[in-house]
Amino acid sequence: MNFILKIKNTIRSKKIEQVQHLWINYIVSQWKLLLLSSIFMLMFGILNACAISLLKPVFDEVFIDKNKSVLIIMAIKLVIVFATKSLAQYIQAVTMIKLGINCIKKLQLDLYRKIIIQDLDFFHKHSSGNLLVHFERDLTTIKEAIIITCTTLVRDTCSIVFLIILMFLKSFDMAIIMFIFFPLGFYPILYFGKKIKKIFHKQQGLIGNLYTTLTQSFCNIKIVKAYNMENIEFSKLKLHTDKISKTALKIAKNSNILSPLMEFFGGVVASATLTYGGYRIIHGLLTPGEFMIFLVSIIAIYQPMKSLANLSTNIQIGIVALGRIFNLMDIKPQIVNKLYAKKIIFINGVIKFNKVKFSYVPNRTVLHNINLVVKEGEKVAIVGRAGSGKSTCMNLLLRFYDVQDGSIEIDGEDIRNIQIQSLRDNISFVSQDIMLFDNTIRDNILIGRPNASNKEMIAAAKNAAAHDFITSQETGYSTIIGQHGVVLSGGQKQMIALARAILKNAPILLLDEATSSLDFQSEKKIQQCFDNLIKDKTAIVIAHRLSTIMNADRIYVFKNGYIVEVGTHEKLMNLNGHYANLYKYSNFFIT
Repeated sequence: MNFILKIKNTIRSKKIEQVQHLWINYIVSQWKLLLLSSIFMLMFGILNACAISLLKPVFDEVFIDKNKSVLIIMAIKLVIVFATKSLAQYIQAVTMIKLGINCIKKLQLDLYRKIIIQDLDFFHKHSSGNLLVHFERDLTTIKEAIIITCTTLVRDTCSIVFLIILMFLKSFDMAIIMFIFFPLGFYPILYFGKKIKKIFHKQQGLIGNLYTTLTQSFCNIKIVKAYNMENIEFSKLKLHTDKISKTALKIAKNSNILSPLMEFFGGVVASATLTYGGYRIIHGLLTPGEFMIFLVSIIAIYQPMKSLANLSTNIQIGIVALGRIFNLMDIKPQIVNKLYAKKIIFINGVIKFNKVKFSYVPNRTVLHNINLVVKEGEKVAIVGRAGSGKSTCMNLLLRFYDVQDGSIEIDGEDIRNIQIQSLRDNISFVSQDIMLFDNTIRDNILIGRPNASNKEMIAAAKNAAAHDFITSQETGYSTIIGQHGVVLSGGQKQMIALARAILKNAPILLLDEATSSLDFQSEKKIQQCFDNLIKDKTAIVIAHRLSTIMNADRIYVFKNGYIVEVGTHEKLMNLNGHYANLYKYSNFFIT
């Protein structure tokens, strides 16, 4: 029991810290807007009470004493008061909305900055759909909570305070009787607020699943259509929407019950006030004007009281969304620079794997005791069947992951002692999964070196055999390629990715199935260019077609995470072992 209480206290303490962090780092930084908005909210509360106080002379001197001059004066005063109150309300609302927008903009940037530096492992554990929910739904919820909470706590609280003061000034004993009932109205607010918080947390998770399903359907639309999966995907989506609809209905039921309860509670208070006030007027203890001020104050206080009643719900929902955002931002990347990590400007490109062992998940080793050497300027190939650990070697060399045992060195320096940005600046990488942005061909190539000249960019495209197909497009290098390069063929995508790597011109070149989607002629043309391009570079190539790596200085043959053979093409063929077997059947894709 004590353990459970300790956990609850820890969670509660963390939530308080998160709210404090939001207040100090995001809201208080907008103190000018907060102060300006608070001033006009205070004005609104004072003017609201002033407008009601003007009713006493209207009833006592106009309706009862028939004084026409007072009527004109009161009418002018009411117009001035309501005009000023409306202006104050408008300025306050716009200022508060601007404050909320600025807070969320800063939160969005901070959240993206935290996410984009995370390791690849983070993105494997968090689907893009769930991340989008954080950016859209959670941040929108927080913005609304900030605006509603600040407005309610300042404007509506000021209105209530000044109206209460007005009530006590007009009839102290009636005010005392009325406020005996007020605490009774807060119990249902707290009770239903807790229920809504739990349901909302569940709903956000369900929405994340919905976004994930949508993202997968749209990204894999070719597969969906090729395998006639439209109905299957529709059924998945319907299942998610059904669950979300049920939770939304539960939230609606619990949140909307507060208004009827407040209506009933307000009716009871108004009825009691009317009965007691009427009794006092009959006995000459209260004037009709004083009674009307009191009665209208009760009616006027109802809306801000209702807002305060709903505030608990908005705060609870906002805290859930805030917790989801800050919990995500609290995740620390594992692949980080050491305190004294070195920056490398020039490297020779000597690569060495020393007894490297690695696994993506516990108890499932992918690489076993890997010893691999690439000398300066060498072209080394890695071959093997799917799942043998080829691509993992490149992932480790780029420090997408860190080895569990052993080390990887560049020019004799453990790459964990090199600044990550510096390490990757010295490596050109072409992945087997071609990633292109929904932008122009030019912009996708310039990712390799953003400050490159147009001449250098075109030269890189020519070396990648891409220039001819690019210039055949209607808008040439300005062609928008669509999401994931949808308007391009697989081979064209690879050419652009190769051009990007060539333009970077880094001393180390990593090619992971870089020509797998190219036709024979295009691959032959690129191969001729590569022979010149990699003369002064260290290159590691994972081969799709073994015929493309026959002239490699050394070939490492992988099998089930082990290096089983090493040598030149001729030496390995003479061994008549695993490599020779792969080569004989190289018509089958080796990926």
